[in-house]
Amino acid sequence: MNSISTIMDNIDSYIVYPIFFGLAVIMFTYAGILYLTSAGNPGNLGKAKEAVIWGVVGAIIGVAAGGIISLIKTIVGA
Repeated sequence: MNSISTIMDNIDSYIVYPIFFGLAVIMFTYAGILYLTSAGNPGNLGKAKEAVIWGVVGAIIGVAAGGIISLIKTIVGA
């Protein structure tokens, strides 16, 4: 059982959080660039707003994925 716990911890630490939060940071950076280069254009401002929303969604999914891994570890008893 200890090896399952170790595998789950490694997945959580080295795969789930870095990927999801890295993508969220990229989305927020992209949204910031869109906002700064929009020059008041409503279409580009809307794209920037959507990028921020998707960045938040990505961060929430990352937290949920970590929570699911913790739940699986609790169910398995690891």
